[in-house]
Amino acid sequence: MESKLKIPQEMLMNIDFINTINGGMSEPAIKLEKGSDGFEVVVKIPGIEVEDLQLEVVKGKKNTNNLKLFHLLPIFSQENISDEEQWKTVRFINTFVIPEGVDVENISAKYNDISRQLVLFLPYGNEQGDYHRKVDIERY
Repeated sequence: MESKLKIPQEMLMNIDFINTINGGMSEPAIKLEKGSDGFEVVVKIPGIEVEDLQLEVVKGKKNTNNLKLFHLLPIFSQENISDEEQWKTVRFINTFVIPEGVDVENISAKYNDISRQLVLFLPYGNEQGDYHRKVDIERY
């Protein structure tokens, strides 16, 4: 069924720009594709440096499998303070439910500097039990 409301792409981009101009955050664009070897998740996160991104796999009780993508956001912007002294808070970008049959031990992430997007690969496999692991983000 076709939507009756048609919004031009330029207008949607302007709304995101207007949101960010007064200190707001740009929303990430997320695309999930199922392939023959596993799932691929492509995430575009404008305005966030790859060094600030964190990705963790959490598998726990009641067979909940989650992939948590977040970044550290400075609380105060001060020029004379080093990165170690800077106070930061966590801003969750998204929490993905990991589908059944994914090998959580081999989940990988790569950041493409040219297209400025994060590509997550979730290969098929079988994992059981509690699990928590930090996923390193590679650059290519």
